[in-house]
Amino acid sequence: MALVMMSSLIFCQVVARYVFEKSFSWTDEIAVYCLIWFVYISASWAVRERAHIRVMSLIELMPPAVAKWSIYLSDAIWIGFAIFLTWQGILLNESLWTRSYVSPALGIEQKWPYLIVSLGFAMMVLRLLQLYVRHIWYGDPLLEVPAAERSEPAP
Repeated sequence: MALVMMSSLIFCQVVARYVFEKSFSWTDEIAVYCLIWFVYISASWAVRERAHIRVMSLIELMPPAVAKWSIYLSDAIWIGFAIFLTWQGILLNESLWTRSYVSPALGIEQKWPYLIVSLGFAMMVLRLLQLYVRHIWYGDPLLEVPAAERSEPAP
């Protein structure tokens, strides 16, 4: 939804600017907010789908037990980093709640758009923990094995 809204606003801004020779300042601001929220929410979704970029060439060369523990270590570092950024986002938002900082075109209090920093990283932490709960309780794999390497044929 945010991506559609952002694209529509930018399209309307281009049409207004070049066809009608009239510019709207508020469309750019809303498009930026949509982009930022879209990126953080999509990053959380990508964690759930294990779609983030990983350099697997080194892990694929390791013995399976070492590869498994290196994945655990890298995910632990990732969770720690995401917790740190969640905390920093909370501190940032706390500073925005104590003083007034409004956007130039719409006059929106910046505490609302910046709220996604702490929410986005908190959602990443929850998704990573969800992956490990599913891995431990249900035996779900942490990484998807390509269809060519599976013992059974792909559907």
